Amino acid sequence: MMKPWLYNALYRLGIAPWDIGVRPELVNMVETGRIKPEAGRRRVLDLGCGTGAESVYLAQQGFEVVGVDYSRVALQRAQAAARQHGVAESCRFVYGDISSYPIPGVDGTFDVILDFGALDDMTGAPRSGMAQAIHRYAHTGTFFILWCFYARKEEVPRFRFSGVSQMHSMLEPGEEQDLFGAEFVIERLEAPQHTACFAMTKK
Repeated sequence: MMKPWLYNALYRLGIAPWDIGVRPELVNMVETGRIKPEAGRRRVLDLGCGTGAESVYLAQQGFEVVGVDYSRVALQRAQAAARQHGVAESCRFVYGDISSYPIPGVDGTFDVILDFGALDDMTGAPRSGMAQAIHRYAHTGTFFILWCFYARKEEVPRFRFSGVSQMHSMLEPGEEQDLFGAEFVIERLEAPQHTACFAMTKK
């Protein structure tokens, strides 16, 4: 797990490789109606929200979004994006540690929880802590979208300039079941090699 100062530096330089705009998996779920802002079910928690692309997008669709990150540079840009797109009132950003519960300023449970590349960036106790936070912020019917690097270390190259390598942390096959299978119904969606996107529904 990288330190906040390194995240801040990458965001300042505009070279954070994961900062690629709204993820197509999320757009597809909205456009196909898999997630929609129904009355009384509009609350979204975006964990590791970065510069807020997904948060702002969902706020534009009618959701009430709370994004959390521990890069202050990313959060400043997320807040600016929310203002620019006219959704600042329905899109709130919080500085916090997503590997612990509770996160100050994040209350209640949520109808949708997003994680695009945060859980797999953690190992050991922080990974377990984030998984427990997800459990605590979910209620029956919560829809949890998890995107991650997904492979056994020995299956990927030691180093490469693009794509997944042993330099990355990742979820190993079956780890999603260990972390979430007892309380979530898990569906694996189509994703490129050595990555995975899971759609989970809280039982």
